[in-house]
Amino acid sequence: MIQRDDPTDFVPDPQFFRTVVDALPDGVYVTDRQRRIVYWNRGAEQIAGYAAAEVLGSRCSDDLLMHVDDQGNRLCRTGCPLSATLADGEVRSADLYLQHRDGHRVPVRVRVAPLRDPQGRITGAV
Repeated sequence: MIQRDDPTDFVPDPQFFRTVVDALPDGVYVTDRQRRIVYWNRGAEQIAGYAAAEVLGSRCSDDLLMHVDDQGNRLCRTGCPLSATLADGEVRSADLYLQHRDGHRVPVRVRVAPLRDPQGRITGAV
């Protein structure tokens, strides 16, 4: 991090935001438009039991995490909040379950927000 004499003149180095997000206890992951996981923070590793190296490049629809609703319906193929946000750009929240690497279900509250390029086009989601 670069810091100047004037505290309002703060310019973070390129690693700053990754460091901040990795320090969060919340799971954060980023996908591209094809729902490929391109970033997976340490909080996500703790919650799901998968290291970043195991999930990067995987798609939500690969059923690695097997997101399901209260009735056990798999959401990655139908009813996926991530897919809906990628399609219309709306922020969504959902209470669901993911499957931990060890096989047990973990209740999670998912909040999905679109990521946009400078022209406003959706390039992925977080």
